[in-house]
Amino acid sequence: MRKYKRWALILSIVILGAALVQANPQSEFLDNGFQALLYHAIRLEETFPSVNPVGMAITEFEKAEREGIHSGEASLMMGLIYQYLDRPGTALGYYLKFAEQHPEEIWVHSFVGDMYAEMGRLDDAKSSYELAIAGASEEEIFAQAYVGLGNAALENGDYAQAKEAFEKALTNAGDYVDSRLGLGKAHFFLEEYAEAIEALEVAQVQAPRSATVSYYLALSYAAEGLDEQAEHAFARYDELQATN
Repeated sequence: MRKYKRWALILSIVILGAALVQANPQSEFLDNGFQALLYHAIRLEETFPSVNPVGMAITEFEKAEREGIHSGEASLMMGLIYQYLDRPGTALGYYLKFAEQHPEEIWVHSFVGDMYAEMGRLDDAKSSYELAIAGASEEEIFAQAYVGLGNAALENGDYAQAKEAFEKALTNAGDYVDSRLGLGKAHFFLEEYAEAIEALEVAQVQAPRSATVSYYLALSYAAEGLDEQAEHAFARYDELQATN
């Protein structure tokens, strides 16, 4: 699941980078940074090991940040890159800088919450997610904020609260696999095994190579007395653990 999330994140970076370049065509540094990320997306460094596209992107976005005019956009891109590099503390600093410069972009607090959660600061994460949700208009739905609240509740053992948060995320983004995985886990810990199986079977279709989904599905099958299905799910989990 971790590998899937990393590639989903780099795809988001590339898409967002394209949008920023279109919105700011006069920014040479943003454009250069985005081009470097495209090189990384196509794995240029595997063909030319001496090339470091991510490092090149960081250098260009740092220049854009110092340029001043587009410092907010550059900070956002830096935050995304450092999140991709599993450096939540550094990413957090850039996200907070972007939030300060663009208070109208309330959605960024979902990203802030994710970084706090990665650092184990669950109270701060919860506050950030709640800020994102409270500040959203009727047209804006931040499913990730609800997922973040749900994950924080799971960590704290508040399983009913977690279930409620994941259900809200699914209401607003029904194909969001993290929502279904979280909901399945919440049902499992609440000993609602049939409901857990229902959610996790859909999650498995959405993310067939997720070892975490297979693990909780196996546990739910076993708890429900479905021994054959549990055995198959545990075997699938072991296979994914060995290959992912």
